[in-house]
Amino acid sequence: MARKKIAVFATGWASDILFHFMEGMRDQLNDYNADMYLFMNYGTYGETENSRHGELNIFKLPDLSKFDGVIIITNLIDFPGFAEDIVERAQKAGVPVISHGRTIPGIPNVLTDNTAGTKTLAEHLIREHGVKKIMFFAGTADNDDSNTRLNTVREICLENGLEFTDDNIFYTNWDLNTSQVKAQEMIKNNNIPDAFVCANDEIAMIINVALENHGLSCPKDAIVTGFDHILESQIFYPSIASVDQDCYKHGQVCAETIVSLIEGEQVDEKIMIPCKFIPGESCGCKSSQRILDQRLRSGAIAFRKSQLSSSGTWHILNLERLVMDCESYNDIKRVITDYITRDHLFEGENFHILFDPTAYRSEIETGVSLTDTDTYSDKQDVIYSLRNGKVQSIRSIQTKTLIPGISEEDDKHLYVFLPIHEREIRIGYLCFVDCYDKIESRAVREYCERFNSAVEKARKAMYLKAINDSIREFSHVDALTHVKNRTAYESRLDEIRKRAARKGSLDFGIILFDVNNLKKVNDQLGHYAGDEYIKNACKLICIAFKNSPVYRIGGDEFVVLLEGKAFDQRDEQLQSFIDEMTDVMNNENLSPEERVSIAYGMSVYEGAPETIDDCIKRADETMYETKKKMKGSVR
Repeated sequence: MARKKIAVFATGWASDILFHFMEGMRDQLNDYNADMYLFMNYGTYGETENSRHGELNIFKLPDLSKFDGVIIITNLIDFPGFAEDIVERAQKAGVPVISHGRTIPGIPNVLTDNTAGTKTLAEHLIREHGVKKIMFFAGTADNDDSNTRLNTVREICLENGLEFTDDNIFYTNWDLNTSQVKAQEMIKNNNIPDAFVCANDEIAMIINVALENHGLSCPKDAIVTGFDHILESQIFYPSIASVDQDCYKHGQVCAETIVSLIEGEQVDEKIMIPCKFIPGESCGCKSSQRILDQRLRSGAIAFRKSQLSSSGTWHILNLERLVMDCESYNDIKRVITDYITRDHLFEGENFHILFDPTAYRSEIETGVSLTDTDTYSDKQDVIYSLRNGKVQSIRSIQTKTLIPGISEEDDKHLYVFLPIHEREIRIGYLCFVDCYDKIESRAVREYCERFNSAVEKARKAMYLKAINDSIREFSHVDALTHVKNRTAYESRLDEIRKRAARKGSLDFGIILFDVNNLKKVNDQLGHYAGDEYIKNACKLICIAFKNSPVYRIGGDEFVVLLEGKAFDQRDEQLQSFIDEMTDVMNNENLSPEERVSIAYGMSVYEGAPETIDDCIKRADETMYETKKKMKGSVR
């Protein structure tokens, strides 16, 4: 059977939930020939709209027609319209799709039975601990899970004769800082409820921190409960009373369901998975032996996560410093290749970095604007690709391929795609492989943040360099003829002088030109005609000496420097110039300003003890000898 491809979409903030979910999927798919492709970002409501846009763009990366099944972890994508857009794309591609966590009409939905677990929690607080006033810290106003938990708490309160109004609700938008500020405000105003019931464990833990910061304690001064029963909340002190929705089981069920759909089997439109309330120290109950054992092991767990985070931090910090000093696109590729090839313990044996070429051109080429920040280009540049421990020499891939050099001969993997962006502008993406531990510890988040920061600084440096080069180039251009000016000539000549002094010999020649009869043209036909006369003379020189830079060093003076191929062909090119000028001068059908006459003088550097300036002087003398012999006129 050909290898199947299952796409999974989620944000990474609820790392414990996502980690156990993906582990459940992996184990359920153990005997099924399928790779998992996780498209993940760290977008939040707390950041700027542009940055959030850049994060969420990763959801638009995959061509879903290239996949066999799609799973959307909708309770981790709390942004209106994004999950629905993925569903629409999957259905258009004819690919089976399921929603996990939130009901989307028309597709199978795997859901948590929030009601039973939350009901048990609320009844426990009221009946076992005598709670009279509950403050519910919700997620977002349109999150199904949060709203189900909220409505269940409201119903239980009302059933037990407790008041529960809109004043008992605060929407955190899943933001911990917002949650802490609100809790501190309530504490300062002496408006502390009997219990803070929170939509997840992280909000519960931050409220505990707010209480402690004001000299209060949980559960003595206020009970605090959470939801999800994540590891951090179990080893936290006090351990958080919470509801366990068994994310590992959810991953198994979602994997089982999508496989059934891939194989053409029928599944229920709604699959409910029960959850269970787990009392804890934060509600005044004793922790279970399992939680106490977790706490005893917390040192080892914390060290493992700290070590992973610490090693990853130093690694990406060093890479960040190297990348942000780069001044060109090729510099970035070289630096990344050298650094990660030498040390890829954090990235692992399979790791890829790809850049969208059009996005990069918007910064490294002045005058190129980027108008499309929503979609990825058809091709991606491969900045770095490590496959099975070996660096791949692949320059670019079709975007729909996603991974350079992928083959069915490879082992089954979890591929994790994360966005590289600057504000709303998509730069490309990172691809980690089998990074379960880095998802759990959020180490990939810091890696992405540092990498994005480095790329942003490097892009700005490139843009400034391009601007400076453009300004420098503009300052070296003659305004009338658009060839190089005297400043450019002196700069180049100085380089040649230094090279000649260092080497003693040099293949170098120079031709000086002086336009004849310019004053006569200006006096008889006007300065506009004089300008045209100069431009036509310049054009004649440029055509004959197309392999050399041409400089205008005075009103009617031009110079050609002969190096490389132009030096070797100097006699042929000079004769071509003389022949063309003779034809022009003798063509009576041309206007006076077109019939240009130009004196010229060429000399070749003879080497030490002659100097470059001696060579120039000989060319000048030859040019004036030629000028005396010429009888060019305007008729």
